Amino acid sequence: MSDQVSTSPMTKFIKTMGKLPFPFVRSMGRFAGLLGLRFDRRTRRAIDRNLELCLPHLDKEQRVRLRNSRLQHMGQTFAEMGHLWTRDVKFILDLCYEGEGAQALREAVQGKGGVIVLAPHIGNWEAVNVFVSSIRPMTAMYRPNKDESLDAFILEARNRAGGELVPTNRRGVMQIVKALNADGVVGMLPDQVPQQGSGEFAPFFGHQAYTMTLASQLALKTGAKAFVVGCIQTKKGFEVTAFEVDQRFYEEDPETSLTGLNASIEQLVQRAPGQYQWEYKRFKVQPHGALNPYKEHDHI
Repeated sequence: MSDQVSTSPMTKFIKTMGKLPFPFVRSMGRFAGLLGLRFDRRTRRAIDRNLELCLPHLDKEQRVRLRNSRLQHMGQTFAEMGHLWTRDVKFILDLCYEGEGAQALREAVQGKGGVIVLAPHIGNWEAVNVFVSSIRPMTAMYRPNKDESLDAFILEARNRAGGELVPTNRRGVMQIVKALNADGVVGMLPDQVPQQGSGEFAPFFGHQAYTMTLASQLALKTGAKAFVVGCIQTKKGFEVTAFEVDQRFYEEDPETSLTGLNASIEQLVQRAPGQYQWEYKRFKVQPHGALNPYKEHDHI
C-alpha cells in the first residue's frame, strides 16, 4: 500500500483490528455498538422509525430489543472489516460456510450465462464479494470514498479477492453488460435509494420505496439470472444464504419487476432482522405529494 494510505489514522486502526483475534474484535464491536451508538440520537431515531414502518406487528418492547440488536451488529460489522480487508482470502473463506441456497448460487456462477448477485446491506456484505469472487471473479460498481487514503485502502482490499470494480457511470454500466454477456458475475447493492431518474417506486415492507431499475434492466438485456445473497453473521462466522430472485423481477413492467425485487430483499431480511441496515432512511424519497416519513414524526 502507498505511504499515503499507511499514514491514514483510519486505515491504521482497521489494520490493527485485523491483527487481533477475530472472536475478540466481534465481541468488542458488539459492545461498542450498543454502548456508543445508543447515544447517537439520529441513528437511534432512524432505526426506530423504520421498525415502526416495516414491522408494525412488533410491540414497543420487541422493537427496542431489535434496535439494540441492530446497534450491536453495526458495531460488529465495522470491527470485522479489519479482517475482511487485511487478512488473506483463505482466512475469510474459512469463516464462510454454505447455508440455504448457496449450492444453487455456486452452480449458477460456475455454469453458463450471466449471474447478477444482489447483496442487500445485511450481515457482512463484504464477505459476499470474497465468497462469490472465489468461485468466479465478480464485477461490481464502486463509488469512491471521500477520504482518498481510505479509498485506496478499500480498493486494494476488495481487488485482492479477484473481482473487478468499475465506476458508477455509463462506462461502468457498459463494463457490467460486457461481463454478463460473457457469462460473468456482477454484484449490486439493491437496497439503496438511487439517483433521481434511475429508479421507480415499488412497495418495500408495505411502503413506497424509490428502487433501482438498473438490475432488472440488465437482466432483461442480457438474460442473466439474479440471486439475492447475504452473508449472515453467526457464531461460526458467516452463513452464505442465497435464493433466486422472485420471478416477477424478470417482468418487463417496471413496477412488477421492482415489487419482485423488494419482496426478495424482504425475504432475506426476515432471516436475520437484527442484522439489516435499519439506520438507513430507505423511504426518504417519496412520490410527489407524499410526506417524508422521517420528517413527519419527530420521535426521541
